[in-house]
Amino acid sequence: MQRSSTAPVRLVDVAAKAGVSATVVSAVLRSSAGGTVRVSEATAKRVRKIAQEMGYRPNVTAQQLKGRTGDVIGVLIGASSTAANWERLWRIEQEAYRRGYRLMIGQFHDDAERAVQYVQDFVSRGVEAMICFHNPLPRNNPPLMDWFSRIRALVFQTEAILPGALCVDVDRAQGVREAVGHLVKSGRQRIALVLNSWNDPLMQDRLRGYTAGLKDHKRQVQKELIFAGDGTFPPTRELLGSAVEKVAIAGGADAIVASNDIWAIELIKAMRRRGISVPGQMAVIGFDNLPSAALFDPELTTIDQNNDDFAIAAIDLVDETLKGKPIPPARRKRIVKPRLVVRESA
Repeated sequence: MQRSSTAPVRLVDVAAKAGVSATVVSAVLRSSAGGTVRVSEATAKRVRKIAQEMGYRPNVTAQQLKGRTGDVIGVLIGASSTAANWERLWRIEQEAYRRGYRLMIGQFHDDAERAVQYVQDFVSRGVEAMICFHNPLPRNNPPLMDWFSRIRALVFQTEAILPGALCVDVDRAQGVREAVGHLVKSGRQRIALVLNSWNDPLMQDRLRGYTAGLKDHKRQVQKELIFAGDGTFPPTRELLGSAVEKVAIAGGADAIVASNDIWAIELIKAMRRRGISVPGQMAVIGFDNLPSAALFDPELTTIDQNNDDFAIAAIDLVDETLKGKPIPPARRKRIVKPRLVVRESA
């Protein structure tokens, strides 16, 4: 019987066209995930080419029924998450793929109910590992905590909101500390800090690093050189104007460490409107090293969060857990060291 042109291509169809058994085709197509192929390289190459030409896709449901879900990592991320998080997710996907894992991504909208639905979906599909990118979830939501507890390898970003869970974080304070040191060594005298808000723990990390950096060089923290927004992101023109007025005009700053690259770039634009040149009159350092940092004029000096090492640490935790390797309490949270990328703006 002739197959419909719209019917999905089966493993046996690829095997028939390649003139080999379905077992051989299965082994060849699994080899990209680390399997062992006991056929010649020429045969393997021919099978892969035919599968690609025929548009073959593996039957995920069949794989799940056979228990092959250990290579899937669920990802929970806010739909309105920052550009920095999406950059990090890209690096994690690359590292996961390199080790034979695939990602299944759930985007929720800052509500626990949607998060619960995604975690339920992961569990129902037999997914045993998950990376949670968005931590401001309701911690007193019993259903969410209950479903989280069913994930065998649960890795949080920044802070584990479930006791005993795994976590990867970046030493943001150290990154800002190094940025302040760079500005001091460059001859800058009045170094300001511009934060997105006061009550964000990630902003408090930056404040700690700023304070430590000034202390390293025997300088005092001056309130007129610190600005914190109201949490609005990206910053409005009004917020930017207030920041420039406080630290640059009234405060007399000659350098600014901004809470992230978006703030840094927008501050430079706002200062241009006020006739303040960068880096001539004002040095500016961002945070995140987004792709736009190197494309802006002047090219932005920034703190790179080292997403490659972050991805390695996150997948290491997943890998070790799924393979049954014991992880001592001191190693359940991995800290990644950032690095300062010096360009034109400072």
